[in-house]
Amino acid sequence: MSKSLKKRKNHWTNKVHESVLCRNEEGELGLEFKGGAENGQFPVIGELLPGRAVCHSGKLCLDELLLEVNDTPVAGLTTRDVHAVVKHSKDPVRLKSVKQGYLWKSFHNV
Repeated sequence: MSKSLKKRKNHWTNKVHESVLCRNEEGELGLEFKGGAENGQFPVIGELLPGRAVCHSGKLCLDELLLEVNDTPVAGLTTRDVHAVVKHSKDPVRLKSVKQGYLWKSFHNV
């Protein structure tokens, strides 16, 4: 097997996962976002509010990089813009995220 195929096997895109959430009775997803372009960072999944986040499939973890909301890329958006994308998304809300560190390792192997 060539070296390029080995690198692809460990590429960060293979670590991206999807979580499906539904809003509660108040219309909230029950999670906070932090980071964002205003801080020179990717949007990050912040606090998961206990008893409010209803995850129907997948798994959300604190401090994961948020890449997409319902197939809309959010990398490079401000936190306010990410909130707007989520607010205007239909249920169920599909979030694509990846643990921090996979991108970092991938960029340093280039």
